[in-house]
Amino acid sequence: MIFLSRFFKYVLEFIFPPFCIVCDGQLSLNDKLVCRSCLSDLKKVEGIVRTGVIDFDCIDEIRAGVYYDQKLQTLIHHFKYQRALALADAFADMLTPIILENALWRTSDLLIPVPLHKVKFRERSFNQSEEIAKALSGKVGIPCSADVLLRRTNTESQTQMADAQERVRNMTNVFVVKNTHTVSGKTVILIDDLITTGSTANACARVLKQHGAQKVYVLTVGRPYF
Repeated sequence: MIFLSRFFKYVLEFIFPPFCIVCDGQLSLNDKLVCRSCLSDLKKVEGIVRTGVIDFDCIDEIRAGVYYDQKLQTLIHHFKYQRALALADAFADMLTPIILENALWRTSDLLIPVPLHKVKFRERSFNQSEEIAKALSGKVGIPCSADVLLRRTNTESQTQMADAQERVRNMTNVFVVKNTHTVSGKTVILIDDLITTGSTANACARVLKQHGAQKVYVLTVGRPYF
């Protein structure tokens, strides 16, 4: 039965070869949605991320996988709006070395995805940050907890705001912690797909520390060129 399943899979892929969602080139057998060439073209972010947010004293450190360019924009668009959930594994692969090669990060207690408001979750039917966090958890061995943070306000999209101060105000009192005992005394890594000014991440970190989190690191797939 397994042999027949694999046989038909190979036949279908021979007749209808899958193509990369970025460059339209034919994918290799083990590629998922995006080719190795496009993934290798993404420029890695080296070192700590600095953002334009004025007050992000609640975050201990920010790191990101790659720079946000047109290729990453295409990948994230497919991931978030066309349910290309297989990309979560590719994104997790980008982030795994950041945790495993950093002594301070790899002893963290929890991965916590930035939550979506329930209205947006119903529209999308999944949280992209949670999908990345779950895939990453399996690679680095740090538990993922998606029920710690709750987004109680359905805020205006941050992408529509050019002013950093406006973004900070937009995130005021947006998040609450549901399970204080889960984060009290813990070091956590907050997971998101992108970071720009850092206002969303900082709002999450603030409420986590108010409920006893010892350290809050932030890890995102992409960051823009500043």
